[in-house]
Amino acid sequence: MATNNPLENEHSESPMPISSKSFHIAGILTIVHGLEELSPSCTSISVLWLLHPRLSNKDAMASIASKCINDWNQRASINGRTGLIAVAFDQRNHGSREVDTLANQSWRDGNVTHAQDMFSIFHGTALDTTLLIDHLGSYIFHAPEAPPIDQHLVLGVSLGGHAAWQVLFNELRVTAAVVIIGCPDYMRVMTDRARLSKLETYTSNNGVDFLGSKDFPKALISSVQKSDPRGQFFGTSEINLIPSVKEQARLRGLLDSKIKGKKVLVCSGGDDKLVPYHCSEPFMKFLKNATTGWYKDGNVYVEDNVYPGVGHAYSEGMIKDTMRFVSDVLAGISTQPTSKI
Repeated sequence: MATNNPLENEHSESPMPISSKSFHIAGILTIVHGLEELSPSCTSISVLWLLHPRLSNKDAMASIASKCINDWNQRASINGRTGLIAVAFDQRNHGSREVDTLANQSWRDGNVTHAQDMFSIFHGTALDTTLLIDHLGSYIFHAPEAPPIDQHLVLGVSLGGHAAWQVLFNELRVTAAVVIIGCPDYMRVMTDRARLSKLETYTSNNGVDFLGSKDFPKALISSVQKSDPRGQFFGTSEINLIPSVKEQARLRGLLDSKIKGKKVLVCSGGDDKLVPYHCSEPFMKFLKNATTGWYKDGNVYVEDNVYPGVGHAYSEGMIKDTMRFVSDVLAGISTQPTSKI
C-alpha cells in the first residue's frame, strides 16, 4: 500500500525562518532547531522530539519545528523563562540511515516482510529517542551556567505517530505527545491493511489466523506485546472497555507506570484509508473511559480529534491544534479531557 506524503500540504503557509544546527550523537545525524532563538533569560529548556513519516526524512519536520517554536516564543515573550527547541533525526532505514529501500515499502509494493520491517523500524526510532534524550544535553549545552533540559515532548506523523505512541508509553521523561495519523494498536491496523491488500493469509479465513501467520509471525506478536500500547495492555485479547474491579487493578498498575500525569493530543483523518481511525478507536475508547472514570485520579489528559474530510494528511486544523497543545503544555495550562469529531 503506497504512502502519500502526509506533509505535502504542511507548507501552505511559510513559517518564520528559524535556526538549525547539526550534531552527530551516537552515530545519528541530529538536527536541533531553535537554539539561537532561546532567550538569554530562560532558566529551563523543553525539547520537542519530531518523528517523521514513512518514506520521508528529518528535513520534512523543519516547518513543524518552526511553527511550534515561533508560536511558543511569541506567547512566552513576557518572561521567557522556559525555552523551546525541537529535535529531528532520520528514522531507521530512512534518509541518511537507509540500508534497504524495499524494506520501507508495503505488501502491495512487493515487500513480503512489511509488518516486521515497519514495526522494527519505528520501534527502533522510539529506542533512538530515548538514547538521544540521554545524550542531547552534553552536546548542545557546555557552559556550567547553561539552563537544564527538564521537559520532553514528542510529536510524530504517520510512521512517526506510531513511534510517538511507544515513546509516550515507554519513556518516563516524555510527559506529552502529539500523535498525527498514528495508531496505538499495531495488530489491528496491520490486520486491516492485510484485508485491504487481499493477502492470502487474511482472505483464506477472513483474518481469523492472520496474527501468527507468515505475514505476521508469532515472534512479531511477542515484540508488539512488549512495546505497543495495545499489546502491552491487552496482548492479543479483545480490548476491555468496561473492566472488572480486579481487571482495573491490573490496568491501573500499567497506567501508573506508563502515562500517569501525562498529556496526549491525537489527530486522525476522518477519511484516512492508510491508518483509519476505526483501528485506533477501541484503544482510544478504553483510554478515554479510564482517564475520565475509574482512573481519573491518574491526571492523564487525552484529546482525541477526528477531522472530517481529511485523509492521511497533516491538515491545517491539525497544525493549529498542535501549536495550541504544545504551547499549552509548556505554559502549564490546566486542561480537561476532550475530543472533537
